[in-house]
Amino acid sequence: MSLLSPGYISHVCYIVFPSFVVSSLRVLTMSLPIISVAGNGLLSDGHRFQIKGVAYAERTTGSTPIDVLADSRTSQCAIDGPMMKALGVNTINVYYMDATQSHDKCMKIFEDNGIYVIANMASPRDSTPLNRTGMHVSSNIVNFTWQMDVFKQYAAVLDSMAGYSNLLGLLIGSEIVAGPDMEDQGPTVHLAPYLKAAARDMKAYTAAMQYRSIPIGYATSAEFTYMQDLGEYLVCGGNSAETIDFYSVNTYQWRGKSSMGGSHYDDLTSKLEGLAVPIFLSEDGCNIPVPQLLRDQSATFEPNMPGIWSGAIVYEWREEGSNFGLVSYTTSGVSTPKTLAGYDALKSKWSAVPANTQPPSTFSSLSCPTSINPHWPINPSAALPTIAGLDFATITPEGVSGTAHGTRTLTSRSTSSSNPKSKHDVGVMAGIGVGVGLGVVLIFAAVITFFVRRHRKKRARNTGSSVPETSDTLGAGNPDNSAPLTKMSHTTPSADPVHPDSPSGLPGSDLRSQELDSVVAHKVHKEEV
Repeated sequence: MSLLSPGYISHVCYIVFPSFVVSSLRVLTMSLPIISVAGNGLLSDGHRFQIKGVAYAERTTGSTPIDVLADSRTSQCAIDGPMMKALGVNTINVYYMDATQSHDKCMKIFEDNGIYVIANMASPRDSTPLNRTGMHVSSNIVNFTWQMDVFKQYAAVLDSMAGYSNLLGLLIGSEIVAGPDMEDQGPTVHLAPYLKAAARDMKAYTAAMQYRSIPIGYATSAEFTYMQDLGEYLVCGGNSAETIDFYSVNTYQWRGKSSMGGSHYDDLTSKLEGLAVPIFLSEDGCNIPVPQLLRDQSATFEPNMPGIWSGAIVYEWREEGSNFGLVSYTTSGVSTPKTLAGYDALKSKWSAVPANTQPPSTFSSLSCPTSINPHWPINPSAALPTIAGLDFATITPEGVSGTAHGTRTLTSRSTSSSNPKSKHDVGVMAGIGVGVGLGVVLIFAAVITFFVRRHRKKRARNTGSSVPETSDTLGAGNPDNSAPLTKMSHTTPSADPVHPDSPSGLPGSDLRSQELDSVVAHKVHKEEV
């Protein structure tokens, strides 16, 4: 085959295009569909999405929680991700995110295994009401506040996670509002306005930073004192800019061979089915008997329930000595865990769950709870708390420079000279790669075409006296009388928007570690149900 023959040109273009451009295109097309909220349901590519999840955490004996999705955990994520996929998991619930760390590698591993992430913006540092609201221990107990340092902590987590398409949603907290039996501390219902203010401000921050819409929710205890009123309060008012997008429940009431009535699942369902947002079980299980039978899964996903519940997250993946775990790790380092009886039982239950084809239900806006009494003392007409000096009009993404994790903003901190790239950076590089690759192909084709035409012109001149005249209509405008060569049209895909460096701080207090904390250890009722 001649080096200047059309066949050779096609062969070379075939080699150049797949080896360079297709690999770049593949980077852009592997993302999971973004989960969206519609009525009381979750949607994936327009289809109803049912959460089949596990709580993914590792307890620590020290004072610092373990971020199970940090890049330092990549080797363990690479083992756990495929095992979860084999179980049928499509979602994990993580309790702690260290916003100073990159999560690119573990998030990519779980994405490749079809698994979404629900992350808590609060920190499980302490279970006292004071520290849950970002207060110092010396602060006056009356002055509970949603304040600047708490906001910065939440925003830092949001910044670090916003670039991942498999981020399903973020929690403003878990079990922060509780009844009078909450660890002998009394009820914490007075914190409800600060939760709603947190939802409002995190949504405003998301919009100011031009991130995609990220569902914001709250996880409540199944203790009935405030569960229904709190849910209605957090979704009421008709202003989606200051309400949560989903409401989840931590429950351990289905024991062994119980029933809807015996486990109070019927009461749970009736109290929450009128909420205008998706509801699901964010912690679900029971360690009586051992192993877990997980028969509640059949009830949660039965035909008359998927229209109400959007799934369940089973507590928990790792066995920590409480008989809730689905797998057991034999060493403290990176290892392949042993599957326990609960793993097989859950796999059997989930494999029998039919696809949910019911469209989400839509509701009119709920009115806020109006009872001003000791049971629900929150005044629905009272203005939500605000943070002095917090002006979202001054928070804007600026520039396009790369940062520690691709989305550094006013709240983020660069912690590594290696600066691993986030999914934002991958998208940008992939887009550049596609453009450069297509450009190379076009230039290469143009050069070869030039030499082909030059070669044929020369040959035609050498043999012109013996070649009869041809019609002017044949190959008009084309010296070699062949069909015109067509240019390869192309479009360079646009990368995901990069949210770059903005000013290093907001007006207000410096970044501190206190925040609206979730409960650090799973409570006694979880260990001894």
